[in-house]
Amino acid sequence: MSDIQLVSFVAASILIIVVPGVDFALVTRQTVRYGRRAGFVVLAGLFVAALVHATLATAGLSALLVSSPRLYTVLRIAGALYLVYLGGSILWATRPRRPAPAAQPVPVGAGGGGGTPGAPPEPAPAADEPHVARRSFVMGITSQLLNVKVVIFYVSFVPQFVKPGDGAAARTAVLAATFIGLAVLWWACYILLIDRLHAWLTRPAVLLVIERLTGVILIVLAVRIALSR
Repeated sequence: MSDIQLVSFVAASILIIVVPGVDFALVTRQTVRYGRRAGFVVLAGLFVAALVHATLATAGLSALLVSSPRLYTVLRIAGALYLVYLGGSILWATRPRRPAPAAQPVPVGAGGGGGTPGAPPEPAPAADEPHVARRSFVMGITSQLLNVKVVIFYVSFVPQFVKPGDGAAARTAVLAATFIGLAVLWWACYILLIDRLHAWLTRPAVLLVIERLTGVILIVLAVRIALSR
């Protein structure tokens, strides 16, 4: 591969990486909601899934999947349903709730403390709780593995920069590793940027908007994937 081809590949890869999509929505939501540790766990899931896709593409198995209309449709619908599940779960968690009824006043001398009007909302799970990290990792790896656009990327985009013949598989692997490295670098910088804005982004009104917007975006992306061919 010539230097010009490599520069062109890197430039095109950067454009693809920074365009918002499912990964952008999930990394943003988890980092804002639970902190940078959760964001990096999502990134770990994305990284592992990217390695799987790159390995399958290098071995030529991704091309077989794309060439099979039935398998491709199953993967596309599965990915769309998973995004609907994620988006719906987030929106359901932000639904308006009725305030708790005020406690009845306790007569003096009847024992017990006086009630308070309403109850405070349940605190969000701590960012270092195991189930938060587990859910963040599952979000990253599952959404990426079921993303047909990632499969198409490795099948149609990367081969444009690989000359057929001996060593084509090795060159494909190098380009895939380059793309994954660029993506990890970008997301790491993005997570650290969000972390610096964490105090502002976690204000109740702002956090509510981010949560609901994430849910809507995931469902919209799911519909687009389901209707794509």
